Amino acid sequence: MTILDTDILAPAIPADDVITRSGHEAARTQRRLSALRAARAVFVAHGYHGASMDEISTRAGMSKPVLYTHYASKLDLYLAVLQGYLDRMVDGIRDALAADAGSGDKVRRAVLAYFDFVDEDPGGHTLVFESAVPSEPCVRWRVRNAMGECAVLVSAELRAAGMDDVRAYACAFGLVGASHSAARHWLDAGRPIPKSEAVDTAVALCWNGLSGTTRR
Repeated sequence: MTILDTDILAPAIPADDVITRSGHEAARTQRRLSALRAARAVFVAHGYHGASMDEISTRAGMSKPVLYTHYASKLDLYLAVLQGYLDRMVDGIRDALAADAGSGDKVRRAVLAYFDFVDEDPGGHTLVFESAVPSEPCVRWRVRNAMGECAVLVSAELRAAGMDDVRAYACAFGLVGASHSAARHWLDAGRPIPKSEAVDTAVALCWNGLSGTTRR
């Protein structure tokens, strides 16, 4: 039997069924997004332990049993929200380093990406780095993995600038840690100076050291 024969003999899927199935998938996706938006607001407002699936389901406009068909537990829902923030952080660094610019400008863009992440959604930053469930291995792993991804992206730029692998990775972790600490201090202090000045200060610390290390 040829492939053509097989195709002819295969039962056709009615167009109405395809449309119905597509509609169901779209509705399911929309419900998941609604659940994530609601959970994000509740977790940021009340923390992990203070949040309840009852409040999340009500805010999402669905019953709790329906919510559980999308996320098996509160921890599963928390991890989904957490991963969304972590992905945004990593994507910010990736976009900053993908620019067609010199090394110094890329460092500034990478540092700015951390400040933007902290500044544009302080609640999300708190959720990521001050999690109420840090003892959960899956939470620690996700945060550590995201920070590692950022360091890998930065280290690739440092290697391209002539630094050896070991020092590039060590300096990349230093840059990531310094950027995060500086941005967090700036936020906790009540944004005492304009963000651009805070970024310039952090960049001066990072880039003066990195440029010297690269030359060596």
